[in-house]
Amino acid sequence: MNDFRDSKEDVFFTPLMYSESARSFAKCDQTALILCTEGSAIVEINYRKYNIVPNTTMSLTYMDIVSRLYVSPDFRGYCLSISPMLISAQLQKMSFSFLAAARRNNVIKWENRYAAYIEQLFKMIDRCREFDDYDLFRTTVINQYFCYVNLLKSYLQKNSMMNEEQKESNSSSKKDYFVLFIKELFTHYKVSREVLFYANQLKISSNYLNEVCHNVCEHSAKEVIDNYISTQLKYELCNSDKSMQELSEEYNFPNQSYLSRYYRRIIGETPTDTRKNNSDKHITIF
Repeated sequence: MNDFRDSKEDVFFTPLMYSESARSFAKCDQTALILCTEGSAIVEINYRKYNIVPNTTMSLTYMDIVSRLYVSPDFRGYCLSISPMLISAQLQKMSFSFLAAARRNNVIKWENRYAAYIEQLFKMIDRCREFDDYDLFRTTVINQYFCYVNLLKSYLQKNSMMNEEQKESNSSSKKDYFVLFIKELFTHYKVSREVLFYANQLKISSNYLNEVCHNVCEHSAKEVIDNYISTQLKYELCNSDKSMQELSEEYNFPNQSYLSRYYRRIIGETPTDTRKNNSDKHITIF
């Protein structure tokens, strides 16, 4: 899978297949939709594990972290990504209940009739590339993406997976607290690495936040925090020229030596090794 970093083009489409050179993680800087048509994979999206099989879609949004745990050699599919700026106005018109439900169900195994429709959306985009007209291609990608969004909305409503009365501020379910925790982590990961900080943001106890994380993703809250921050650091090391001193200041570490020890404990290699082993800037997971 090609990386999701912003480029000169604000939409991107590619067929997917297994690659031995693919790396094990990617940070999503765009809105992305992925369909598996053949083979299988096991991935973690924001530290929740998913089995990916044919007819499964993965919907990713800005700042999502995707880790590849396994991909079969016969894996095939499609991926499209869109700059959030191109679709934010249309998404903002949709209800919170739909957006929250879509976020909770970002991986779906579709029935054959739905999957065939989704695959046709991707094939329409693929055929559009033959016209060598970028404006037409971009318009087609956005239109096909919202065809998928409308299908998803109908599917969630039909299966009673949306609750119009749900409010983010007073939701008591563990899944919703986990979503709120991840949202806070995305916002404050450079500020704090402490469980208590995020528990205070959510107005719950540290013990309950750990219970939420264990229930939803089988990791402790501290593991989720450390894994996310270390992944962000790895992304920085692979894709920027920032010095260790600059990173330690930006990520609120006491000094660069502390940052190096923290990084090595979680990633299993030094920041220097990461830069040496990942000198190219092309990140793939399939």
